[in-house]
Amino acid sequence: MTAPTACPSCGASLRPDAPWCTLCYADLRPKPAPESAPEPAREPEPVAAVEAPKAPPRPVPGDEPTWPCTTCGGVNAMERSTCASCGAGFLAAAKDDGPLLELPVVGDITRLGRGQRFALAGGVVLAFIVLTLLVGLLLG
Repeated sequence: MTAPTACPSCGASLRPDAPWCTLCYADLRPKPAPESAPEPAREPEPVAAVEAPKAPPRPVPGDEPTWPCTTCGGVNAMERSTCASCGAGFLAAAKDDGPLLELPVVGDITRLGRGQRFALAGGVVLAFIVLTLLVGLLLG
C-alpha cells in the first residue's frame, strides 16, 4: 500500500490514483498533450447569391399530439378544448364521477345550502361538547 498524496490545490490527503480532490474538486488527471498547430484559415469563397431561409418542415399528419374524447371516442388536436364531433369538454367525464363529499347519514353535503352546512357543523361541534361533558362527569 502506498502513502496518500497531497492535492496541489488545497493540500488535502488523496489516494495515489484519485482523479480529483474530494475536498476542493480539483482535477488531478494528467493534462492532455497540446494539439499540433491549427492550419491557417482559408478565406471564404464569395457567394454569388444569398439563399432565402427555408421554412420549417410542416408536421406530418398524425405526428401532432391529440386527446381522445371520453364521450364519443373522437380524436381531437391538443389546441381544442372541446370535442370536434360531439362538443363535450376536455374533462367532461371527470364532472360526472359522483358527489365530492358524502356523509353516511346526511348524504352529499355539496348539495346543501350554506345555512344547512353551517347548522350541520354547529351540530357536530355541539355533539362533541356534550360527549366531552358526559365523559368528564362520569370520570370526575
